[in-house]
Amino acid sequence: FLIIIFFIHFLWWFGIHGATITSSFYQAIVLANMADNVKGGFHVFAGDPINAFVTIGGSGATLGMAIFIAFLARSKQLKELGKLELIPAIFNINEPLIFGLPIVYNVGLFIPFICAPLASGAVAYVAIATHMVPKIIVQQPWPTPVGLSGMIATASWQGFVLSVVCAIVAFLIWFPFIKHYDSQLLKKEQADATKA
Repeated sequence: FLIIIFFIHFLWWFGIHGATITSSFYQAIVLANMADNVKGGFHVFAGDPINAFVTIGGSGATLGMAIFIAFLARSKQLKELGKLELIPAIFNINEPLIFGLPIVYNVGLFIPFICAPLASGAVAYVAIATHMVPKIIVQQPWPTPVGLSGMIATASWQGFVLSVVCAIVAFLIWFPFIKHYDSQLLKKEQADATKA
């Protein structure tokens, strides 16, 4: 599960749509696992756990980061990008951040882009594997917002809570990196304004 999450984001960092590439290999397995879950089996990796609990806000689990830059960034560039990205991020679309921030080929954002979804994935996996949250029995639509995605996938309120917790865990990893990046951009903007 974590290896798949890693490869999705590793490929995305190079500008290759990692989710499309990797899902073509595992899609049949997770659908079969979900069908078995409905019949009484137990598989953690079933249905669409990645969109329900891992890539909340889009690849890289960027929903919390998008909210932060929209409302709390000091750099004009990030603030404007955050306003543009806020609504799409709610529906797990973050290409404006992937290519506009940019995250692609940005060495300073590589670690949170890889580690935030790995952390949220680990939290989700443990929560389902230990039966704190019911197994996935429903294939939720891909753009379902945070909370609702987990609730639909597991048909439970625990899934809602887990989805929100995973988004918070991901943001805690993003926070120091995006704050540092914001400071760098602010200094550059101030230097450019002084030159002008």
